[in-house]
Amino acid sequence: MMIRALIPPVVLALSVLPANAAGKIAYGSRAGMEVTVTSVSGIGTANAVIKAAHTRQNARSYCTDYVQNNSKKCIDDALRETRLSDQITGNCKTGTFTTFNGGKYRFAGLANASNDVSGSYRIFEDGKILDGSSASGYPVAIETFRALCPGQAIKEF
Repeated sequence: MMIRALIPPVVLALSVLPANAAGKIAYGSRAGMEVTVTSVSGIGTANAVIKAAHTRQNARSYCTDYVQNNSKKCIDDALRETRLSDQITGNCKTGTFTTFNGGKYRFAGLANASNDVSGSYRIFEDGKILDGSSASGYPVAIETFRALCPGQAIKEF
């Protein structure tokens, strides 16, 4: 218990994030579409917040991994053209959360066969259920929710 008291709160908060969000978190479904986490607070509560920055290294990852172009121009363009919020928020009690792209969602628990979705969980945006596809935004939305509210949506296989 004494050791835990010596660890800064941000380190503890980052340690409860899923392994793939330990320092970066996706804002889109393409390779390299990620931001770098700068701070976290209230993870798993009604006031969960993850703040992040879209860094030059993030833009380089996108250009290298997705565009297949590691030029300075690609990186500069990606930095200039990528418009994101600097934070995501979640209310883990109600299931409502936001994404870096400004989307507003509601996590509604496990899907069942009659939900007509390919994802394991029901997520709504503007009253419409996401169908589980990348085109619907489901993969980014579920990973965002998992980062804000760990343990409420187990990893899909």
